[in-house]
Amino acid sequence: MKILAQKYIWTITPEIPRAGEGSAVLLQDGRVFLVYSRFLGGGADHSKAELVGGILSLQDGSLSEERVLFTAPEALNQMSVSLERLQDASLAILFIRKLTPITDQIFFSRSTDEGKSWSTPVNCSQCCPQYPYLVVNNDRLRQFSNGRLAIPVNLYAHGAHTPENLEASRIGIIYSDDNGRSWQLSAHIIIEQEDIIAPPVISPDHPEAWDWCLKHQFKQQEPGVEQLLNGSIYLYCRTVLGYMYHARSYDNGSTWTALKPCFDLPSPCGPQSIRRIPGQKRLLCLYNDHHGQAFAGENWNWRTPLTLAASDDDGQSWQNLGEVEDNQHNYCYTSMLFLDDKLLLTEYESENKEDGSRRNLAYFKMQLITGF
Repeated sequence: MKILAQKYIWTITPEIPRAGEGSAVLLQDGRVFLVYSRFLGGGADHSKAELVGGILSLQDGSLSEERVLFTAPEALNQMSVSLERLQDASLAILFIRKLTPITDQIFFSRSTDEGKSWSTPVNCSQCCPQYPYLVVNNDRLRQFSNGRLAIPVNLYAHGAHTPENLEASRIGIIYSDDNGRSWQLSAHIIIEQEDIIAPPVISPDHPEAWDWCLKHQFKQQEPGVEQLLNGSIYLYCRTVLGYMYHARSYDNGSTWTALKPCFDLPSPCGPQSIRRIPGQKRLLCLYNDHHGQAFAGENWNWRTPLTLAASDDDGQSWQNLGEVEDNQHNYCYTSMLFLDDKLLLTEYESENKEDGSRRNLAYFKMQLITGF
């Protein structure tokens, strides 16, 4: 693996203290179209934010033809964007619109002119009003070989950041079989107690941390999906249990096997990103590698280093290809776009310190990698 370029797309200012959670797509003219969230006046998840799109320069990380997409003055913010090239050659965009701290909606739109204009967004979350708060990460929208569109989603029945949440978190997919005109909710799952495996080493300084994890249902978070070579669907998610957990579906995401730990990918509670190299059997995974670290030990929660892993057996096993970023900072909410023999990724980079109750988000960054 070789890193060809590292460039900052955005650095913080007092007016814009946070930017990121982006997604990129290759246009038919060979240029890269990037959309990301730009926060205005605050860095929290519910601070005011807008979706910004533009043409990304792979030479210096700058954006040209930059513009704001899908304005919604009544919303708290718009964030967590996905871009995907569909089988009919149109572009799809997906994003979250946060209405209040405990309610949000997911919107889907298409473009038939390479992102110059977009259709009226469809509210995908109308299919599940029983879940007023939904979490969808950036760069998560997928289209399966049969045409099904899939949105991996974290479902909350009582809104975010409430005590009831701890017993109400589920994961699954919202899917469409008519190119995004209507949407349905799949069966959803949790990590069952009998499928939990303790990490091999738990910090003796914080044995209570593992006990806390076992007591609560807020274990499975921020899922993603990828189609496997045999047509089945691979679902993965970050957890508070020391590993990425994964499951499979053999009916295009309608039902799922049990969520099990992926022992090859020990991780803090930070999101992973998985995509298949086009035309190959190899899956690539970006994650925060915690091999050799004691669960709940010093700096366990830090999302660092950023590591690239590969699977040649559809996620049954993973091998470490090396660090994309070392442990000097936190790295998360990545996106992946393959450009011939290169991988373009975007990421957050934040300082290894706490700013109040959250990490101090700082930079939005791109990298160009080859040799994977």
